[in-house]
Amino acid sequence: MYNLNLILSGDYLEILKNSLLQMFKGVQKTNPEIQSPKQIRVSLITWWLKNYNLRQVQYMAGHKYVRSTERYQLNNLDKLQGQLEKYHPLK
Repeated sequence: MYNLNLILSGDYLEILKNSLLQMFKGVQKTNPEIQSPKQIRVSLITWWLKNYNLRQVQYMAGHKYVRSTERYQLNNLDKLQGQLEKYHPLK
């Protein structure tokens, strides 16, 4: 992950943080079961693994090591797929 403090400084960093927080709060209003942005990321990576090969997902997720991507295959995929279909914002 990139350190936003190195890319952005001062007011711009705070504006970005506030914007991301507001976007997440909007998603939570639509889908109250979503607890954190990490939950969205896990669902997305799991969906990618069903639709793309492992190396493509590794690149899209920004993982340095393929093992980091493989750990998402260990999740209960059927349950996550159901949640993704129910709560995906582009549905």
